[in-house]
Amino acid sequence: MKRHKLQGITLIEVLVGITIVAILTSVATPSFTALLSVNRLATQANEILGALTISRSEAIRLNKRVVFCRSDNGTSCAAGGGNWQGWLVFADNNANDLPDAGEILRTGTIASGSLVVQGSPAISVQNNRVQTGADGFARSAPGSSNALLQARLSVCIATSSPEQNTREIRITAGGHAVVVPVNNDGECPSPSNS
Repeated sequence: MKRHKLQGITLIEVLVGITIVAILTSVATPSFTALLSVNRLATQANEILGALTISRSEAIRLNKRVVFCRSDNGTSCAAGGGNWQGWLVFADNNANDLPDAGEILRTGTIASGSLVVQGSPAISVQNNRVQTGADGFARSAPGSSNALLQARLSVCIATSSPEQNTREIRITAGGHAVVVPVNNDGECPSPSNS
């Protein structure tokens, strides 16, 4: 009779395998968390940038004022300070500065939890609105100097991983907007106008 050698793995081999998996997991988890944060920031900033772009193009197409504003419920604009819960874009057909039935063009929500979205003082003073005229230019509050708007919206995660924990949507004179990564040392301060 032949004896067959039993094949399998020993307890030591199992422990070595578990140790290797634990080391790889501890190395990969921070990188994965940073990657998720970068994706959340980029997604939210690009959604807001897209809404601002739609606002500008619709104002030109419709030949009337279109408003991008903070919205906490998806149906009306919200004034006041604090973090944004969402946004909406509406064509102000009757010039009452309110999104009435049939005027809302787009809405969006801000991912709850870790993301903080805030407007600079130039946006806050206009009740959290960016108003684009039929000429395609965003201007400061009506009744003021009527100068071309220069403002910022920030999308932030209070973390130091990634280092660039904020995406600023910078609205330059005339309404052109770009997204710029910013390092705020793990904090989420209110953005400045420039």
